[in-house]
Amino acid sequence: MATALDNDIESGDEFEDALEDLPLSKENGYTKSCDSKSIPIANPDAFEFLLPMILAQSSKKNSFRNNLPFPRDRSTTNLWTFLKNLIGKDVTRISMPVHFNEPLSFTQRLCEDIEYIELLHKAADADTEHKRLAYLAALASSCFVTTLTRHSKPFNPLLGETYEQVRTEDGYCLIVEQVSHHPPITALHCESDKWMFWEEYKLDIKFRGQWVRIQPNGLVHFKTKADGHHYSWNKPHTTVHNLIIGQYWADHEGEVTIQSHQTGDQAFVDWIPYSKAKDRYRELNGEVVDSNGSVIYQLIGEWDKGMKRYNEDGSDEFTLWTAHEPIPDNERQYGFTLFSMTLNEEDSSVKCPTDSRKRPDQRLLENGQVDEAAEEKARLEEKQRAVRKAREKKKQEWKPLWFEEYDDPDTGTTYYAFNGKYWDAKLKNDYSMSPDIF
Repeated sequence: MATALDNDIESGDEFEDALEDLPLSKENGYTKSCDSKSIPIANPDAFEFLLPMILAQSSKKNSFRNNLPFPRDRSTTNLWTFLKNLIGKDVTRISMPVHFNEPLSFTQRLCEDIEYIELLHKAADADTEHKRLAYLAALASSCFVTTLTRHSKPFNPLLGETYEQVRTEDGYCLIVEQVSHHPPITALHCESDKWMFWEEYKLDIKFRGQWVRIQPNGLVHFKTKADGHHYSWNKPHTTVHNLIIGQYWADHEGEVTIQSHQTGDQAFVDWIPYSKAKDRYRELNGEVVDSNGSVIYQLIGEWDKGMKRYNEDGSDEFTLWTAHEPIPDNERQYGFTLFSMTLNEEDSSVKCPTDSRKRPDQRLLENGQVDEAAEEKARLEEKQRAVRKAREKKKQEWKPLWFEEYDDPDTGTTYYAFNGKYWDAKLKNDYSMSPDIF
């Protein structure tokens, strides 16, 4: 659930790229073609061959933890003393005290966009384009369930930081990489044997003392392998209120448009802020329309509760998605869901040295060692500054390892697409090309 104060306020440092670029080749099963049948550039046939091996090499867990090692500590930091110095400044270049963090990196928090992974499976299996769009509208809405109770920000990823998630029980593999630090851009690719899901998260921030507004401007994508249909959508804007006085709360604003690029069908979901809707600000209203603009389905729900689909005349109610119940002692567990709780759980099958699970300041915070976490955070930031200055002195340019920039003919945008190399490295257990970031 990538929302308030995410991936936004940290020091402006980067890491040196002294890495050999692995060549793309047909032998590896990857191609740089970017037509509508091959977005993103990872070849689906190659992935279907690799998937069983990736799943076999990953941990097969029957259960995950349902609480953190150490409950959330109450911060004694004076928020107003800190925030009053930020008004009017570029907050993407400010380092936040560790007291304001939750024990997750944004590379992990972005994964919460697919917490309700069953919606992607159902979308891929849907027997009509319009039902598929309805499921995708529900997924686009499900990412914001915890914004009412999630008040800490994740750690801003270090440049080159990654996060791997392989879920054998759900049949998918996911990789995230921080591909740029200024501006901060996080790229995600998730894939099963039937679909691909990817997104590039970048944002603009407006801070005005008592509130902060986050405006994502990257797109989210979904493609089914059976028919090659490609879908994309935007995210609403999020405003976090009462930063200084009162209880934090958030609302969302804007129209989310899910576009089917091969058929011209669309889904729309309206997000109305509290200033216009008052106590009804959590309500969602939308439609699925065909390429001629005729309404096929109505969509009605609440972004913290769920969404239902109705025929145009209001008949035939069908539940698309229902939000999970909050876990016990939710506030002292940073507002996490059970899915969030698993993201930083240690996994011996993850060997990549840049994986967020191995980030020391974050692990210390999770274990309740707040002072040590602050010291470690300062060390990492100082390391970034030194490496960035060394790279600038040598006039070297940073290049991501696992994602590359491509032009998308369907949306007319340029984004970072997965190049397929990460799963090769995992299967070979060879991460010698990875930078030393921790």
